[in-house]
Amino acid sequence: MTSSNFIVRFDDWLIDRLFQPVANRLPSVLPVVQLGMSFQLGSLMLNGAALLLPIVLFGATMGGVVDTSLIWFMNLAFFLGMKKTIPMIRPNMLNPLRPMMLSMRMIAMAFLIYQLFRSVDGVGIGWILSQLMTLSQLTFVIGLYFVACQPQPPRQRMSSRTGPIIEGVWAGNGSIR
Repeated sequence: MTSSNFIVRFDDWLIDRLFQPVANRLPSVLPVVQLGMSFQLGSLMLNGAALLLPIVLFGATMGGVVDTSLIWFMNLAFFLGMKKTIPMIRPNMLNPLRPMMLSMRMIAMAFLIYQLFRSVDGVGIGWILSQLMTLSQLTFVIGLYFVACQPQPPRQRMSSRTGPIIEGVWAGNGSIR
């Protein structure tokens, strides 16, 4: 087995064994795609908070946090792009974003692992900012995996009426009324 096959199998295992069972247990009023997009928005807000905290606490200028601000704008562009692709996901059909977003999920997972290693050491407010960025990256990855889940099929409505199957103008003896 090559490393790319292992990565794809690991990704499929995460979706099928971890995230899809959670998605299947969600109430029908909360589609799994909306939950995933809510996680994406939460990641955007946490990333924005990590951007603004050095400015507010230390008086840093935007030039001092230009890398974080560029990451925030990239996340915003990704979020807006994801909102445009949501209508492609329909119940009773395969989710097209699952194979399309495979590389994005793997890159986000690699950055999450990097952020976890980076956040281990730190002192004072730097440690808090690092933990905030780790939480932001974690919510981003969770949102990507929930968006990749298969939506639940719509609930079937059961009729309480009992009567002839064919109603209307053909209900009688076959002649038009």
